[in-house]
Amino acid sequence: MRQVGDFDQEKLALRFWGYLKQQEIDSSLEEDETTGHWSIWVAEEDKIVDALLKFKQFSDNPDDPVFLSSDSPPKPSTQPKDPKKSARFKEFNLRDRWKKTRSSPGTITLSLIITCVGIFLLSGMGKNSQIVGKLFMSEKMDGQLSEFFAGEIWRVITPIFLHFNLLHILFNMFWLHDLGNQIEAKKGWKFFVTFVLILALGSNFAQFIVSGPNFGGMSGVVYGLFGYVWIKSRLDPGDGFQIDPTVAMIMFGFFIICFTGIFGGVANWAHAGGLVVGLIWGYGSAYRWNRGKM
Repeated sequence: MRQVGDFDQEKLALRFWGYLKQQEIDSSLEEDETTGHWSIWVAEEDKIVDALLKFKQFSDNPDDPVFLSSDSPPKPSTQPKDPKKSARFKEFNLRDRWKKTRSSPGTITLSLIITCVGIFLLSGMGKNSQIVGKLFMSEKMDGQLSEFFAGEIWRVITPIFLHFNLLHILFNMFWLHDLGNQIEAKKGWKFFVTFVLILALGSNFAQFIVSGPNFGGMSGVVYGLFGYVWIKSRLDPGDGFQIDPTVAMIMFGFFIICFTGIFGGVANWAHAGGLVVGLIWGYGSAYRWNRGKM
């Protein structure tokens, strides 16, 4: 679902919403009580470009007769006349929408969390060297990845599942749930699996090249997810990704502080590798979308 229009007048929002209904473009109309603006969201991806073109035409001339025929469409059943009921509805509607994308983790997000927690417990919080060693990129310090080339191809991915203390795993699982679920819900599980694998490769190799194979954690992937959501929220807000500016400041601040060494052994280059991949991917996606609207 993507936002295709924003209005500061309910009358115009209803007119355009009714026109889309006439054109058999499935859409929803929502009010932002903070700004008083009305937004229109289109559910079907293959109808979004058409809806955006129609919105541009409408913005240029909302009084065109083709739009006036939809000036009095039946009001959405979700908009009661009683202001008190209406306010209650809007609160529920927005809350319900976020519940769908944030409260319950998607299948892949949940699977990643379960895998991380399971390995954390089985490895004795990262202290069982036999288990941990099999999940490192390499058990040798020669920088050759000899195990990978011998067939143990999982090693370039599996360091993301390792965590070495309670705070480490709690931090990563919290953000994996929050950011991962948002992406999985909006982009689908196939995209999310591919994205996580690419982030794992990018973050793991960045850390391996700089400091060798003795590292682990989901934080490189988490920073990649963060970078993607942050850049999309700024450059492509119509895709529906949101992140609080304060949260963004905390994430960037933590990223910088970790490089000072104040927190001890932190896989800083995994953070950097994941963040760069996420930012590039998000920027590329936003650029393609914005270019398509020109």
